[in-house]
Amino acid sequence: MEDLRIPPFLQQIIVIAVIFLVIIGMKYSSEILGPILLTVFISIIIYPFLKWLEKRGLSYNQSIVVTLVATFALGLSIIWFLAVSLVELIKQLPSLTITSGGILAQYGNDIIKFLVSNIPLGNISGFIATGIFMLFAIIFLVYELPQIKIRLTKGLGADNPNLRKIFDIIDANIKYFIIRAKVNLIYGIGVSAILFVFDINFAVLWGLLTFALGFIPYLGIMLAAIPPVLVAWAKYGIWGAISMGLFFIVINTIAESYIFPKLTGKGLQMSVFVVFVSLFVWGWIIGPTGFLIGVPLTLIVINYLENFHETRWLASLMISKEEDEEEKDSKADQT
Repeated sequence: MEDLRIPPFLQQIIVIAVIFLVIIGMKYSSEILGPILLTVFISIIIYPFLKWLEKRGLSYNQSIVVTLVATFALGLSIIWFLAVSLVELIKQLPSLTITSGGILAQYGNDIIKFLVSNIPLGNISGFIATGIFMLFAIIFLVYELPQIKIRLTKGLGADNPNLRKIFDIIDANIKYFIIRAKVNLIYGIGVSAILFVFDINFAVLWGLLTFALGFIPYLGIMLAAIPPVLVAWAKYGIWGAISMGLFFIVINTIAESYIFPKLTGKGLQMSVFVVFVSLFVWGWIIGPTGFLIGVPLTLIVINYLENFHETRWLASLMISKEEDEEEKDSKADQT
């Protein structure tokens, strides 16, 4: 009896159909999927801290206790700070008006009104409830992560090639997340310091926003610049806004063109177009969380697609730099 082989064109159709089914499923479960993915994302960033403590001589039990206590304390502090800052921000928003004359001032006030009317700042209780839920979910997941790896290794076998590919993808993205978090922390602190010097209201809040949105390459820091630029415009006039905008452009250029590529040894290897589209695609699929973690999720998808012959062409469409033929051949041999 002859082996039944699926024609290559039909394999591609099946791959595309499966991708669409996965997207539809994620879309319909976005309300719960968004917080879960963000929880996983944050847990992956925290996990290396546990391993670092073990390397410093602490036992596993001591390391996990320190990590969980530190995570709980830091998370609770961030939730409290954001809640207090948002309450104060809501009080001051009605008085935030650009008083200088001209059509630009009118456009600036329209932007402020748009942000106030479309960003749900009033639901503080819902924000706190979601934050507490995510905090405990992060703590439980950080506690479980080492055990999950052990269970997968025992269940599938340490030599399982698919399991090795999954671990390689996770390790590569952990390194990416950690480097990105370090860069974002430096710039978040720097932004807060500069804004504090120039007496821009809510300097620490805008620094925290810069840290969070910095996970969006190319665009994140520029999005974080919008609130302080508007505040500077209302406080110091159009030249204050221009100066603040130039400041954010400079730090964004330094971060994306020099510091991050130097730390990673390479660029993001995703075009600005793919980055931009991925934000809206993931934002549509899983809601606001998709804008925050859309690019890391896209990198995970690209790394996964590159490991299989049937889907490697999709990964090639999403990267901005052509791979060397030798690298392609080596990946083909592995699969």
